[in-house]
Amino acid sequence: MTGRPEMPQSDPAEQAIYWLTWLTSGEANDAQQREFKRWLGEDPAHQTAWNNAQLFWQDVSRLNEADLAPVAVSAAIRPSPSRRRLRFSYSGLGMAACLLLSAVLWLEELPFYLADYRTDTGENQKLTLTDGSTVWLNTDTAVSIDYSASSRRLILHGGEVWFKVEPDPDRPFEVETEYGTVRALGTEFAIDGSGGPVTVTVYEHAVRVRLASGEQVERLAEGSALSFDRSIVKFEQQADLVKGSAWLQQRMIFQDLKLKEVIRELNRYRKGRIVIADRTLNELSLTGVFDTANPEEALQMIRQSLKLSEYRITDRLVFLYRG
Repeated sequence: MTGRPEMPQSDPAEQAIYWLTWLTSGEANDAQQREFKRWLGEDPAHQTAWNNAQLFWQDVSRLNEADLAPVAVSAAIRPSPSRRRLRFSYSGLGMAACLLLSAVLWLEELPFYLADYRTDTGENQKLTLTDGSTVWLNTDTAVSIDYSASSRRLILHGGEVWFKVEPDPDRPFEVETEYGTVRALGTEFAIDGSGGPVTVTVYEHAVRVRLASGEQVERLAEGSALSFDRSIVKFEQQADLVKGSAWLQQRMIFQDLKLKEVIRELNRYRKGRIVIADRTLNELSLTGVFDTANPEEALQMIRQSLKLSEYRITDRLVFLYRG
């Protein structure tokens, strides 16, 4: 890069894309790294936008040349009167696309996220460990395994996992997450570390949870769930076990869930990205059961149910708006 472009002044999403591109370009110096950290800490919305930008970047990195060609064309087309109902500008979209394309070139030179086992978007996998314990990996999940003579340790790098643990009194079974460690005190439990707080749900017996901050829950009982990051966020004495385990049967269950949460969940199973272009749609409520193996069908059912329109830049990038 020969010069530093100016950061967008309004939308945190565009600002996050700006920082993602700049920081991965190799051009950012120590002062700019500090500036980024200040921006990240200024507003919780900045952290959310940053997380979303990284997820978006991973999706875009998987586009091939044929997928990317229409992006430049779409950015240059002047919208028709009917398309002006969308709540974003094509010039902004074009700028974001250019920034993302620049970032992709750098991403291809970086090693992909390393783990012993990982699943791609929309994929799930069953593992049988050397001690007979069983692990199910949901979509876009990565785990590493570190077994020794005295311990059984797994690292959840991201995603969602179900564990059925074989007892071994001489070797505790522990799962390390970003914000803390979960130790099995029984048989079956699940951990969701796919975004935001980590959630532990116990399906049989109990687990012990030790947060990185030192806070500890000695016994999280069967049927309950705990969400935590740097501290405990939420405790559910009676968790929805059917909904929580639906992905094992390749289902998504939504009960009066806000559209923004529905799309966040659907994006986990669909290659590419679905973006709600009109923020007034975020709070719309949706109830339904959808197939994780057919996310495109789920998207169309949701769109028809809520009478929404869509605009696509290839099948990988879909904008939803009121139409």
